[in-house]
Amino acid sequence: MRTSTADGSCTRSARMVTGTLAAVMMLVGIAALGAQAEPASEPTPSVSILTTWSGPYGGLPPLDRATPASLESAIRSGIEAKRADITAITSNPKAPTFENTVLALDSSGKPLARAQSVLQELLSTASTDELRAVAGRVLPLSAALENEIAFNDALYARIDAVFRGLPASAPTPEARRLVTVMRADLLHRGAGLDAAGRLKLKSVNARLTTLMSEFAQNTSREEEALVVYVDDVTELKGLPDDRIAAAKAAATQRGKPESWAIPMQRPAVWPVLTRAESRPLRERVFKLWESRGNNRGTFDNGLIITEILKLRGERARILGYPTYGHYATARRMAGTPDVALAMVERAWKLLLPVTRLEIANLQRVADAEHANITIEPWDRLYYAEKYRQQEFGLDSDAVRPYLSLQNTLDGMMWAAGRTYGLSFRELNGIPVISPDIRVYEVSRGQDVVGVLYLDLFQRKGKGPASWTTEARPAEHNGAAVLPIAMMHSNVVHPADGSEPQLSWEVANVLFHEFGHALHMLSNHAPYVGLGSLQVPWDFIEVPSLLNERWLLDRAVLSRFARHRETGEAMPAALIDKVERALRHDRVFSVNLEFLATALVDLHLHALPDTSAIDAVDEERKLLAKMEMPSAVTPLLRVSNAFHIFTEAYGAGVYTYLWSDAIAADIAEGFLAAPGGLYDPDVAARYRRTILEAGATRPMSEAFREFRGHDPDPDALFRRFGLLPDTGTH
Repeated sequence: MRTSTADGSCTRSARMVTGTLAAVMMLVGIAALGAQAEPASEPTPSVSILTTWSGPYGGLPPLDRATPASLESAIRSGIEAKRADITAITSNPKAPTFENTVLALDSSGKPLARAQSVLQELLSTASTDELRAVAGRVLPLSAALENEIAFNDALYARIDAVFRGLPASAPTPEARRLVTVMRADLLHRGAGLDAAGRLKLKSVNARLTTLMSEFAQNTSREEEALVVYVDDVTELKGLPDDRIAAAKAAATQRGKPESWAIPMQRPAVWPVLTRAESRPLRERVFKLWESRGNNRGTFDNGLIITEILKLRGERARILGYPTYGHYATARRMAGTPDVALAMVERAWKLLLPVTRLEIANLQRVADAEHANITIEPWDRLYYAEKYRQQEFGLDSDAVRPYLSLQNTLDGMMWAAGRTYGLSFRELNGIPVISPDIRVYEVSRGQDVVGVLYLDLFQRKGKGPASWTTEARPAEHNGAAVLPIAMMHSNVVHPADGSEPQLSWEVANVLFHEFGHALHMLSNHAPYVGLGSLQVPWDFIEVPSLLNERWLLDRAVLSRFARHRETGEAMPAALIDKVERALRHDRVFSVNLEFLATALVDLHLHALPDTSAIDAVDEERKLLAKMEMPSAVTPLLRVSNAFHIFTEAYGAGVYTYLWSDAIAADIAEGFLAAPGGLYDPDVAARYRRTILEAGATRPMSEAFREFRGHDPDPDALFRRFGLLPDTGTH
């Protein structure tokens, strides 16, 4: 009954000023930057189709009309247009002001952002070799432009002049905040470096972009290539019928119709580890899954990791930081890697004895059935499921008949309506790339507040896992611009065409990603650079982790969790079992598997010299030092730890724990109110201070206004009974 996992959900967006395609490409895994494939030869629609969206709601992305060639032309055109925007700012003969400098930079590059948004969506949901080749050509151009902006002395001088004139130089508190954030961002990227420093940083950044892309591509391609074949269906005993059918279909697709195939992708791997009675099969699947990125050959990530760590250290030192961990955390809520590490290590100390007890309980289950084994990592999920059934009377598959995809979506939207006053109206005739994508107008009362795309089904060319993108941020400076949020997942279409039935985990992931969408759709910041996704990265998951709590709410379950055959509501007794099991299993960040990955991430980025490091060996030594039980392995091994080797989450995997703690504190505020999760006063304050405010002020201040105190990390541990509840919070 585990909830959303670190490799299962994320939010994707370009950041203020640094709005390049780099983060996007590393998340989807593009072809090598040196790709020299020729542009596609299909007719090229007008660039303006992609850079100035037409249609209702202030324009919608023309996903059905974009081609690789048109996207390349639009992005090249957008780069030149943004370069012209910057030149107009720096060549302005008038003295720098908030309007002619800071606001002008915040408003720059919108045609480029729109074209990049379309490419991002297609790359992550309908990728082709042609699109990846285009990305390989335009990414260096976009990165070069961002280097120009970061190293533009005239631009920085004008922004610095406005900053030094504060508070008189900006008209409102939000404007003053934008000035401060924009200047800090440029300094963080290298503004003010001398010529030698700039040259070195450009070289480091370019190489890092290539390496991070190669890491993502290796991991993605190896997942596609690695597969365990089963020749005797009896080896699959214990798996649900739909998973056996999926294994048969996977083998048939690979030219082995006489076999069954378990590809090394999470939706296929986890059911085997949880349900398959064959221990040898579980072991084969687990070991191959763990090996991703650490197999000698084409997709080995070892040397790539070493070079990434070395160059990240160089970047940090160029910019005046002792380690990359210090550089990465400087603009997060944690502030320093030591603060983040202290929180992770405290959680580790609390959970180590708990985990040992849990493993002992699993061993007793195995001993009782005379398995004659010692619990190994490939046994843990299997016996955890048996323990759950014995201890809580819960078979995790028991919830599936009640959680159809449509029921889950209906409950999700109903809860948002009751809590935040939102309504959702499905639209027809909107340009999409697949007929199973659904689009909604989102309103509050009579006011339309945004547009939501739901792209929830697995298909060829689509990235794994679940994520949410902000296709267009809201703007409230002058004429309002409606936000567009796009929520993605990988639900499998049942072979018989029936409505998909979800596991609790998948339903939880949808509520999680919907929390990101609500954050984007609620954004009421006046400037793009202070929008929802400009909050510190260790706060970015808070709205999504908090939104998971509504799936647990009995009002939602009793109304929407209806049996697919009888239509009866999920029984109260089953909900009781789910609640007890979830309290036992905890959220994924409050488990050693996650904490191990977070510790390795912080450790690697704290090393002063990584020029010849073997990251796999370093991981092994660290976890041995931390007394990691042998039956437990990291959620993501360093060789395939996708998050560690992206720009957003490098030295920042800890942010899930950090955000979970803040979300738990916020939830305590809701649950202590008379109306609980639907209390109108608490919901209105949360909406005003958190969801709508974006980055208009430091998140510590926003949180303090909402809760009346600084974030209490113990709220998360209290939630799962790891600390006594004193009743004072």
